[in-house]
Amino acid sequence: MIGKSEWFTPRKFGWGLGVRTKEGIVYIMVVAALIAGAANLPIPLEQRLIATFAVLGILVIDILHIMTKVYAKLDEREQKHQAAAERNAAFVAIACLVAYVGYVALTSGTLGQNAQIVSLSAIPEKLMLPVGILLAMSLAKGATLIYQEREG
Repeated sequence: MIGKSEWFTPRKFGWGLGVRTKEGIVYIMVVAALIAGAANLPIPLEQRLIATFAVLGILVIDILHIMTKVYAKLDEREQKHQAAAERNAAFVAIACLVAYVGYVALTSGTLGQNAQIVSLSAIPEKLMLPVGILLAMSLAKGATLIYQEREG
């Protein structure tokens, strides 16, 4: 692939890669330049979009390849730390989503004399995204546990 895993390290905040060396900085600058260059080609819009998405696709595949190598190099202690951090992030995400669902449920009725009344048919639209996210998180956890049980 294009980039090397030695140029990057796991990020402490957020997900993805952190820069370890100057080559990693150059890689990121080249990636940004390629995307900007493809998006600003002097060709019709449809062809520009195709070129931009082609460049993006290649770069996403390369970055995912780098990420798998970077995270595979972690020792057992680092893997436990990463797992604990991911677990805590998931707890916070779930708490925020549940709080949002509760907020929408509480504020979707009559809010007072001057407040607008939100129709009950609008509630599912407002809750579709957070409920979908919670469902996707649940499916990902279940699939991971099933996979790990079969592997080990």
